[in-house]
Amino acid sequence: MKGAMDVCLPRAQQVCVCGSTVLEMHCDPKSWDVAPSRARLSRLLWGLDWNQHLPFEATRDGITVHITSLEAAMPFIAEHYPALFAEPVDHTRFVDEDFTPAKRRYYALAGDFFEFRDRNQTIALLLGTPVDWSTYYLRSGAVLPAYQGRNLFHRFFPLLFACLREAGVERVESETAPSNFSSMYVLTRARFNITGSLMSERWGALIRFTKFLNERGEDTFLQQFCRGAWYQQRSRSHADPIALGEPAADFSA
Repeated sequence: MKGAMDVCLPRAQQVCVCGSTVLEMHCDPKSWDVAPSRARLSRLLWGLDWNQHLPFEATRDGITVHITSLEAAMPFIAEHYPALFAEPVDHTRFVDEDFTPAKRRYYALAGDFFEFRDRNQTIALLLGTPVDWSTYYLRSGAVLPAYQGRNLFHRFFPLLFACLREAGVERVESETAPSNFSSMYVLTRARFNITGSLMSERWGALIRFTKFLNERGEDTFLQQFCRGAWYQQRSRSHADPIALGEPAADFSA
């Protein structure tokens, strides 16, 4: 993980939906800058208003999850991501992208920024974006060192996945570097399947993970591509497990 906004948010998809009727009124970039919450893509596609489901009480001692904006999330990203992901923000071996006006509008439109708070302090951040009409993508996540090991993302995941499933989303995807054991731990504990790999000039080598939100999709994947024991089917009668403890850099992709 390379740090700050450009580096912690891989795979920026193009949003080629402005020709559709539902989005024509939102295609003015100025409207995204002034009121990004009204143009959030998860609401336009699936009717998902995160304010109806949040805040969520993640722990008994008062840590809560809220939906927030790009502007509100940027100070936490700028201050903490370089240290959390252990690489200087001004150094990368891959193609570095500026935070252009187009990129800003993309995140204002597509980004769901889930802010974890301990009273008034931001202590963790999770970012997701719609990929298409049936796919959601977990892009980035980080937890301050003092709060690591408290299963914060795993406590939130069941609500997140339930809301997406109810809205008609069929899968949640994420990607991480092959060396990022922390991310792979969190994703596999949340029952994500390894579904591919890719390489790019921006992010290097990545492993792709998919959590299927319906049994049909997962069964098709298992039958077509997987040999050996299918542990996914054995655990379907149980709720999404909470890990015994999350590692240092809880989640990043």
